Amino acid sequence: MKLNIDDPRELYRGVNAELDDIISELATESDDEQLNGAQREAHSLLREHRSNLQDQLEALEANAEWDTFTIAFYGETGAGKSTIIETMRILLKEDSKLKDQKAFRDFQGKYELTGDRLGALQYEAERLGREIEDLREKCEETSSNYEQLSAESRNKIVQYRELVLERKRTASLWQKFLHLFRETEEELALAREEQQLCKIETERESELSVLNEQKIGLENQLAETRDKLQEFREHLPELEALSDGGIIGDGRSDFTRRTQRFDFSVAGQEFTLLDVPGIEGTERLIAEEIEKALQAAHAVFYVTNQPAPPQTGDQERRKGTLEKIKMHLGASTEVWCVFNKKVINSRYALKDRPLISEDEHASLQELEEKMEEQLGSHFQGVRPLTSLPAFLAATDHFAPDSQNARRRKKALSEFETDLLIELSGVEAFIRFIQDSVLEDSQQKIQRANLFKVKDALDKTTVVLDHVRQGISELAADLRLGEQSSKKQIRSGFSSFRKRLESSAETSIERFSSDVLNEVYSEIDDDISNDAFKAILKQLIKTHQERLNESLKKAMAQQIERFKKETENIVKRFEDKSRELTDIYTTIASADIDRDFDLKLDIDNGLRLTNLLAVIAGGALLWWNPAGWLVIGMGAASIAIGAYKAVRGFLSSSYKKSQQRKAADENLRNITGQLRESLQESLEQGLPEMKEKVTEIEQALAIPAGKARAHADLINQSNTKIKTLSSMIEASGAL
Repeated sequence: MKLNIDDPRELYRGVNAELDDIISELATESDDEQLNGAQREAHSLLREHRSNLQDQLEALEANAEWDTFTIAFYGETGAGKSTIIETMRILLKEDSKLKDQKAFRDFQGKYELTGDRLGALQYEAERLGREIEDLREKCEETSSNYEQLSAESRNKIVQYRELVLERKRTASLWQKFLHLFRETEEELALAREEQQLCKIETERESELSVLNEQKIGLENQLAETRDKLQEFREHLPELEALSDGGIIGDGRSDFTRRTQRFDFSVAGQEFTLLDVPGIEGTERLIAEEIEKALQAAHAVFYVTNQPAPPQTGDQERRKGTLEKIKMHLGASTEVWCVFNKKVINSRYALKDRPLISEDEHASLQELEEKMEEQLGSHFQGVRPLTSLPAFLAATDHFAPDSQNARRRKKALSEFETDLLIELSGVEAFIRFIQDSVLEDSQQKIQRANLFKVKDALDKTTVVLDHVRQGISELAADLRLGEQSSKKQIRSGFSSFRKRLESSAETSIERFSSDVLNEVYSEIDDDISNDAFKAILKQLIKTHQERLNESLKKAMAQQIERFKKETENIVKRFEDKSRELTDIYTTIASADIDRDFDLKLDIDNGLRLTNLLAVIAGGALLWWNPAGWLVIGMGAASIAIGAYKAVRGFLSSSYKKSQQRKAADENLRNITGQLRESLQESLEQGLPEMKEKVTEIEQALAIPAGKARAHADLINQSNTKIKTLSSMIEASGAL
């Protein structure tokens, strides 16, 4: 058939139709019974690989982009993929980036979160701090000076007082008489010095008071400035979240877990960039994302920050970068390597010297050779650049005093913005994408998507070749594995039945225990027999429903476990294993929901109506104290007939014991019915399962000679798939 490569849906539909035709040919019966058996097995095996291939084609159909040229940035964690893309978003004014930057400016303007304001607040806080410290030192100096003056004045006062005392002690009678009318020179000097000390203290308090007032004023200003700084810093995290560079990783291997898509329209050219998770991340987290991105991409940029060939891994334990590149990029028609050089100091790395040194150039040639070895003609070459300096130069949308803001200031201290972007190689890289990579983009889109379909087919043929060879070798090992597999299956089936019975017994015991615990709790509240009956019925009904669900779940779990165990043993016979899953319905839906025959014959001697009649008939006698003894003897028949009922009526403990006994008997009866029901269910389902297990055991005994016929049939079908691949190659001129 001729494949329609112009209509994507028709292409995938045509390939699938061809594969269906190849497989359907194996369904034709042969006169050779042995060949028929091999043919059926080959049909089953090819259906499995056909299913896997169909999944790949469906994924390609779902993820492939047929309208917009798509470029995936792929590489190791930390290589700078996101930095390159973020720089391109800024320089090419990508729509979502413009919206992000507007949100940044709006938030920055709302709270005045500029670097100048931060610097002014920090400067003001530092200035006020220095002035406060100067005033504190001045206060200490002033206080010290006055303290010295005060000390000197006090010393003089002490001296003058001693002189006054000495003069009074040595004065003559006449001098003492004269002292009554006038003060001595020493007394006058003492008075003057005491006045001086008072003046010193007054001046000290006044001057220190002024200085303290100034200090308090400055401290208030400093507190207000610090409050403004605190408010400023509280808004910085939100501004940081709005800053450019949000898609750039922080060094964690799984920072980017989802492929991010960015659409561009430049000079009438529309294209998309995909930021793919790093290949060194946790495989289970990012493998599917990488696969989807590469299925959509028409060109791939493998980004590395090492000017050297990718490392190989330990084939037995883990894949190296080189193996991952071959695995991921083998289906890509156009692969470029981007050497994103690490540059911390732009002045040292870029001023008056080329971006790539001679040693790096030699290493990149070796890298190019290794990539060509892995990817052949699909590898297009190496493009060097350094994205971080260009990113820092391209935008000022950074939170004040952030790491990027400091980096930008340092980088631009040596270069003009445009010059630094040009020296980084990013501007040339963008021109290269526009002029070369996007050239004939529609033809490239078709060619890339066709090649991915062809690659999926080719990978299937490789697998089938390997399978054919493996089956040939397997023939010699079948006999050795047969007995071991049978033993494992039989042991597993025996264990499976025991686990079923054990799980069911556990559920039944829990059912009985739960009902008894709850009804015993009600009995302890001294309920009537009628209430007891109603409660017991309700509890049995409620817990029966729970038990049914519990049994279904337990049985389903054990069946699923046995199915998986069996699948692991006989994975070469998957069709037989699938039949085991069908048996789940037989056992899991078995009739365990029947209505139980609840026998609530409580041993209370008489029914409640009879008990009331006995008491009513003898009421008068009971209230005649003189006749009590006669009643005890004359009413002996009544006492015997109603003994248990009366005792239950008058003795709460006896009534409770009888209710517990009734509950126990009913639960024993019910659990017995449950066990019978369980056995009936098992007897219905297990023989059919045993029959399928026996069929599996028989399948394991297929002679080795049949495997050879099997391998031949696979080879025939594989040849036709290779022909289909050639048809696609011819249609798309790949």
